[in-house]
Amino acid sequence: MRPSGREQVPSREAFQRLLSSLDSDPRQAGEKYEGLRRKLIIFFLARRGQHAEESADEALDRLGRRLAEGERIHDVGRFAYGVARHVHSEDLRRLRRRRRALQAFAGSTPDPRWAFAADEGLECVRQCIAQLEVEDRRFIIDYYDGSGRDLQQARKELAERLGITPTALRLRSYRLRRLLEVSVRQCLQGRAEGGAHRGGRG
Repeated sequence: MRPSGREQVPSREAFQRLLSSLDSDPRQAGEKYEGLRRKLIIFFLARRGQHAEESADEALDRLGRRLAEGERIHDVGRFAYGVARHVHSEDLRRLRRRRRALQAFAGSTPDPRWAFAADEGLECVRQCIAQLEVEDRRFIIDYYDGSGRDLQQARKELAERLGITPTALRLRSYRLRRLLEVSVRQCLQGRAEGGAHRGGRG
């Protein structure tokens, strides 16, 4: 569940509230819940959602919390689609932000093999960043997201949020960058060797 900035209702309580809103009979409620979940998964798949099941669960979790917080919802199914649209919009913004950060990261190296226009370079950067620990992955995306004054301000805010000095921030980014450079270089080399091997067989 993504943080919302307000006190969170326990997930189990939210889940039970959602079930009771679907049907008073527990068995019927469970079946309706699964049916609604399948429809939401299809909703996200139709929009090329990369994590359709997780997004559907997020939408249902938010819906349950709204109910548990006392909101009166007359048409739960219809309301669920409204919540799903919000989740999808957030996912799109997150993907765009991630892509901007990856472009900035890939474009900041002098190695021409990292050219972001190349599918291999893009995929290698994505794969290597995905292999980082969650906190490091969030850090590197936050660090490279933005440009010009916006980027400088974002990095200042990032340092304040982490409770570290700007120098410590740069050192952490340098450490992660060196780690990623080695990882991406190995990935690109592996792809090049794989391509040469396939070409030799032809």
